[in-house]
Amino acid sequence: MLFSESALPSANGRARAPYVVQVTRADLVHALTHVTVVDATGAPARPDQTLLVDGATITTIGPSAEVPVPRSAAVLDLTGKYLIPGLVDMHVHSGGADVDDERLAPALYVANGNTTVREMWGRPQLHEWRRRRDAGELLGPRSIIGSPLVDGAPALWSDIPGAELGIDHPVLVATTPAQARRAVAEAVDGGADFVKVYSRLEREPYLAVLDEAYRRDIPVAGHRSDNFPLAEQIERGQRSFEHLFGLGPATSSDPERWEAALARIALGPDFYFGSWFTQVGQVEWDAVGDYSRPAATALFDRIVAADVAFCPTLVMHAAIDLPDFVRTDDPLLRYLPPDTPEAWSFLQREVFHDGGRSPEVEARRRVLFDHRRAAVAAMDEAGVRLLAGTDNGTPGTLPGFALHEELELLVGAGLSPMRALQTATLEPARFLGCEDRSGTIQPGRIADLVVLDADPLDDIRNTTRIHAVMVEGRYVGPAERRELLTTAAAVAAEGGVPPVGPDGRDRGEVGSTRGW
Repeated sequence: MLFSESALPSANGRARAPYVVQVTRADLVHALTHVTVVDATGAPARPDQTLLVDGATITTIGPSAEVPVPRSAAVLDLTGKYLIPGLVDMHVHSGGADVDDERLAPALYVANGNTTVREMWGRPQLHEWRRRRDAGELLGPRSIIGSPLVDGAPALWSDIPGAELGIDHPVLVATTPAQARRAVAEAVDGGADFVKVYSRLEREPYLAVLDEAYRRDIPVAGHRSDNFPLAEQIERGQRSFEHLFGLGPATSSDPERWEAALARIALGPDFYFGSWFTQVGQVEWDAVGDYSRPAATALFDRIVAADVAFCPTLVMHAAIDLPDFVRTDDPLLRYLPPDTPEAWSFLQREVFHDGGRSPEVEARRRVLFDHRRAAVAAMDEAGVRLLAGTDNGTPGTLPGFALHEELELLVGAGLSPMRALQTATLEPARFLGCEDRSGTIQPGRIADLVVLDADPLDDIRNTTRIHAVMVEGRYVGPAERRELLTTAAAVAAEGGVPPVGPDGRDRGEVGSTRGW
């Protein structure tokens, strides 16, 4: 196994359990010749390089004129191409109900260069996909799989009509420390790699989750709790915080006031998540008006000191903050079932928009989204570890494609293309404790690679211009990649949107359609 050689230090000095991911090997030696290498270390791009890949491992990198190519190697002439590490989406929700066909999400991840994903809502099908992938029976990304959601009562997703919307993921409700400890035990017994905590956990159950997780040597990641200050939570041992909900109160000039407002949220009778989302949005809006740069700087310094990561999921926030971001006529919808637009419309209208928004609220949400982007830039400047994640499954986000939009949004927020790329390569490897085996292009690293037609450091949108992908030494060339996309479209849409757009290009070759 990889990613499991050593324990990781926790925010409170105790050992943290590493993430464990199985690795399978290819058996062929590949020579990738005459390629420009963008290794994600922060170094400038290196032109005309040759890489040797033996099985699943990069063994040699150097100027093409200086690297002898074994006669037995499969030679891939990549003149004019660019090579980046395989991309990691650190917040996904794959499959569910009518999208559990393994020819959909796993294939779309690989076709889009997503060679590793972190599944943030565990269920049995994901473990079966991982088992089959590790056995060499399924082409897909490596996966780190979380537990079912551990939430308070009422759990935010407990009243969504899951069968109609393709949501069949389990929730573990914990209102007491004893229930919280049982939830952790159930997560461990179910094979989870980490415990996923959610927004409505009360303080004592939340702390019990962390204590029991430490006792059982399993990491904790997920939402911040609404019910006590974020500044305290970051120092309690949670490894990563997902999304930007509730960051505003903690970066205001009066955090006690706005944190107390979060804790007072009471869920309405119809669609708990919609009720919660509307109220959180109001608290965030009020807190943004009270924003304090010194308070934000102090909080970010504490996050850095605690070695805690943030996964902003800007693409998810764009989808639910900005009404024109989600397109139910998006050509990429051909990779999802035909009823997806209807499900997206329901979620947008009844859950995320709580039955509708006034023009005033819409204008506020746009301002709030701009504030979120500024907060991400400030966190990056302060040295906070940022992880690229998409929350795919949210309306407007598609497996594999959404990660490229996230990178584009991160650059739009103020990150350099290299820093954005590192949030999906180097930083996940550091977070997962496998920097010596993954996340960059160097000898000894796993051969997770993406071949591009253009330089991503010139324009981050060039990550969508994918020529080929390598997954642990398994080369997926242009023809096989097109086949993955064609098959996914046929499985999902049963002949829905034509595969070729009006410009004559395969829509599967196009990343963002939103113009960010």
